[in-house]
Amino acid sequence: MSYIAFLLVIFSALMHASYNFAYKKSELKTIYLWSMFTVSVLLMTVIAIFIKSSGFFNLKTIALASLSAIFFSLYQLSTGKAYSLASGDMSIVYPLSITAPLYIPFLAYIIIGEKITITTFAGIVLALFGTYLIQLNTPLKELKLKKINLKEKHIRYALFAGFIYSFGAIVDKIGVGKHNFFIYTYWVILLMFIYMSVNILVKPALRKNMFYCHVKNPAHVLLGGFFMTLSFLSYRCAMQLTQVSAVAGARQISSLFGVLMGIFLLKEPYGSLRFMATILIIAGVILIKIG
Repeated sequence: MSYIAFLLVIFSALMHASYNFAYKKSELKTIYLWSMFTVSVLLMTVIAIFIKSSGFFNLKTIALASLSAIFFSLYQLSTGKAYSLASGDMSIVYPLSITAPLYIPFLAYIIIGEKITITTFAGIVLALFGTYLIQLNTPLKELKLKKINLKEKHIRYALFAGFIYSFGAIVDKIGVGKHNFFIYTYWVILLMFIYMSVNILVKPALRKNMFYCHVKNPAHVLLGGFFMTLSFLSYRCAMQLTQVSAVAGARQISSLFGVLMGIFLLKEPYGSLRFMATILIIAGVILIKIG
């Protein structure tokens, strides 16, 4: 992985954790998510007007983006479901919702024939082990390895989010590998916005509160949408430069940002264990970079 790709992934990870922090703090999760996408679509449209790229209406690009948008919409909504539950701490839900690197190397090998080095794979495994430790609700001195508690709804939603994200990542790699990454990203964001708009419009309880977040806290919406746009663009730009397995694995460093935000800003418990787990994640990211 080149230094440019690596720095883009780290920046994307910070932006991803930042808009998830805003997402976690919001009152109406589905409405706030949609509100962030309204901002993101407007920002991307303004950028598109200025760069004047050709090929915006390439049917293959739109088809791939529409498929990717389905997977990522499910990812976002599942993450929101996990956050909305009482036990859905950001420092648990967020790391589990980005476990896609566990599945991506195998999907990438099967679908697009992408291979990774042993060092990179070891880094992915180490980063994922750190992610596993994060969800253990126990003090560090009483640490015992145990199964992930699938009886907890927030755990199930978060793990499903990570799983479904992996399919979107593979489609993304195909999309940015064959097409202009900005145009492809524009269509992904626009189509996610359309899907989420339909989801809100068909549900009366959501429809009547559609503009609640815009009115209640417009600054919160603008900031979240700005972070989201930067995350989408920098991640797909990095993916165009290197392997999807390496990009997705390195982006696990967002767990560190998410955990620190949860511990210090949201005052969530078990900080020592979750911080130690993030050190393992960072070590894994370093191996990915070396690989």
